[in-house]
Amino acid sequence: MKNNLGKVFVVVTTFLSIAFLGFSFSARIAGTNWKGEADSLENYYVETVPVEKSKPTYTTKDKVTGEPVKPGPGSKLLPEAILAAYTHEITKLNDKIQALEPQPEQIKKRQEEITAHQKQDLKAIEAREEELKQEFEKLAKTIVDLSVEGDKVGQEALVVWEEGKLRREDVARLRNHLEELEVDQFQSLEQKKRLQDELSRLRGVLARLQRRNVQLKSSYED
Repeated sequence: MKNNLGKVFVVVTTFLSIAFLGFSFSARIAGTNWKGEADSLENYYVETVPVEKSKPTYTTKDKVTGEPVKPGPGSKLLPEAILAAYTHEITKLNDKIQALEPQPEQIKKRQEEITAHQKQDLKAIEAREEELKQEFEKLAKTIVDLSVEGDKVGQEALVVWEEGKLRREDVARLRNHLEELEVDQFQSLEQKKRLQDELSRLRGVLARLQRRNVQLKSSYED
């Protein structure tokens, strides 16, 4: 990471240096619109300080803080003020890069912390994996036991159903037999009634015969 940031800094510095060289070269060859260059600065502005009986001086200030940047106020040349803005920008970028570059001791300490956390996490994962394995084994055993118990209950239910079927058949057979007995009982009652009527009739006949016998005996004795 440090090497990458250093490379970025080198590239930025090289780019700004080339830009400034091109800027200087173009100034010598064809001249430059320094006022336009000053107005195009993104993070800075150039303030003109008029001076009596001499050329004005220039001060480069940060747009955010309003503080003047090196080489400080009173630059006699506008290009010098613009250069101060570029130099200050490079310095800020360099400071940011330096701040982003971690120290080897910090990297080593962070690596040790990460390694320790990884070892703790690995132990916790292994312990949790063992717990889940034991829970899975218990659950698998419970499922097997429930399956066996379910088969047993199913067999018992089948036996009960078969017995119930036999009992239903017995109930139907007994109901038919009961109906037959009821019919026989009814026929017996009817026959008993007829026999009682016949017995009553025979008793009447016997009584008449007995009376006739008595009459005959009385007639014979006379």
